[in-house]
Amino acid sequence: MNLITELLFRGLIVDFFGTRTRYTFFKITGNYKSLEYLSGKQRKQDSYAKFEQHIINVLVGLIVFSGVSFLVAYIIFGLT
Repeated sequence: MNLITELLFRGLIVDFFGTRTRYTFFKITGNYKSLEYLSGKQRKQDSYAKFEQHIINVLVGLIVFSGVSFLVAYIIFGLT
């Protein structure tokens, strides 16, 4: 059960929704950032930058995942 929770939370919410949403946002606004930079895998002098990118990805991922979940629930249950 722990493995499934970890895969769902880290794989789907953080890595997919968080990183990809931030990547798309920066690409649309013209401030190009690489996926390596946004995921914290790019080499930095301190480990604080890795932690900071991960926390931002978690927050953005949770917000986007909540929005998508509400949208799917509304489409399934609200339109009937």
